[in-house]
Amino acid sequence: MAFIGLRGTIEEKCVKLNELSKKDINLLQSYLIRFINSQKERIESKEISEGTLRNYIKAIKLFFSMNDIIVNWKKLSKGIPPVWNSTPDRIPTLDEMKKLLEYPDRRIKPIVFTMISAGFRVGFWDHIKWKHVIPIVKNDIIIAAKIFLKNTKINNKEYFSFITPEAYHSLKDWMDFRKLHGENVTGESWLMRDTWQKIDKEHGHHIGLAKYPKKFGSIAIRNMIYEAWKVQGIRDKLSDPQVKRHEFTSTRSSFGESQNYHLSTEQELLDDYLNAVDLLTINEEFRLKKKIEVLEVEKSRLDRMEEKMKMMERMYRSR
Repeated sequence: MAFIGLRGTIEEKCVKLNELSKKDINLLQSYLIRFINSQKERIESKEISEGTLRNYIKAIKLFFSMNDIIVNWKKLSKGIPPVWNSTPDRIPTLDEMKKLLEYPDRRIKPIVFTMISAGFRVGFWDHIKWKHVIPIVKNDIIIAAKIFLKNTKINNKEYFSFITPEAYHSLKDWMDFRKLHGENVTGESWLMRDTWQKIDKEHGHHIGLAKYPKKFGSIAIRNMIYEAWKVQGIRDKLSDPQVKRHEFTSTRSSFGESQNYHLSTEQELLDDYLNAVDLLTINEEFRLKKKIEVLEVEKSRLDRMEEKMKMMERMYRSR
């Protein structure tokens, strides 16, 4: 509307645009062609991306559709450049991830561990509660956890993914910490919440502000991680005005799902996931701890077998 020179409040400009469509649809269509060409020039100069233009067109299409304005979108779409799915950015290195985890906010570890190991986007945090995280136990050891996710972009469809033992224990430590400070943690508790004053400096004891939690949503989490990258000296402000993106994005993860159903069973998916747990574990000490737990279970099993054999041998001798 600004491009074609409409004046007034947003409501007045919308009315004028609608009136123009009724008065001269061919003129409106020519304006659209000129608008698209001007945005293509901005794309060529790296001012905006192809995806940004597509989003502009989506808004225009919706306005036209809701007001019964009919234009030849098939013809117009020929002039809209495609969106390239591949981007030149990279993933953070392991050292960069470890540096990020040093950021002085207790929530950073459970957030990062969970997003990396489950591979979901930051927007999913708006819907995850403690009840949506279910530990998976084998031989008295937590080998993974199942996490339920809601995709609000596809009819609130629910999915599930898995997280590593490292991520689960980090989440549980966070929930236990909240209990320690007076929050009534239940299955309905949001997985991420606001912070609170921990200690009464005058009396040296815990105070009860944790009893009144407020959800720490996706926007706040995105901002915190963005700030953490900068504070930890990993992603500085872009100094070159010609460079529009960092080497890697702040909160991108790899979880993706079509509307088709998986043919694999949950157990098959879990078995595949367990093969990758070590690769998804950030801290080496946690990886070693898991190996020690497995060895201890195996030793216990061998000790029981040895004791059983000795008992059978004693029974045999007593005959």
